Amino acid sequence: MRPGSLLLAVVTGFVFPAYGAELPDPIAPAASGQLQCYMPDKTRKTCASLAGYRANGNGGIENVATVLIAKNPAVTMETVSPVEIRMGQVCGKIRKQDLDTAKFAIGGRPMDAQQAAGVRTQLQTAFQNAFDHEVCTGFVNQGGTLIAKATIDGVPAPPGASQPVMWVSPADVYQVSP
Repeated sequence: MRPGSLLLAVVTGFVFPAYGAELPDPIAPAASGQLQCYMPDKTRKTCASLAGYRANGNGGIENVATVLIAKNPAVTMETVSPVEIRMGQVCGKIRKQDLDTAKFAIGGRPMDAQQAAGVRTQLQTAFQNAFDHEVCTGFVNQGGTLIAKATIDGVPAPPGASQPVMWVSPADVYQVSP
């Protein structure tokens, strides 16, 4: 996965939304359990990442993101990060502590502690210059397709970081997979 894609995906979240809790636009569908599927493959029902949002106990919003970080074998990372909505965009920082607490899976099975430590170290090295930078993601309808466009510290992310996204229900059984 390209670093720009990971940056965009880390800011968005996954699963366990606070059902019934109201969430603001553009993430309001998450309040009813819907997830954002990035780079959807409708035929295979796969996503490069799944993102959901939940209200936390402090009145804030958490993003739980499951992101495909390697294709062969399929390796995923799940992170939980605080986000806020500003000017219609989802904003949050890429934080080292989110990688410190991330969960990793290979082929759909949780990694053992030693495997996870190796992956965590590689990602911390690869993204050390990205930590503590704010990423804001806005969503634009382009010809009937929702496109996620990010800024990093207020500067547009590289064009390759923009991704199609669609809202899916957990009942649709989309999964993060190559």
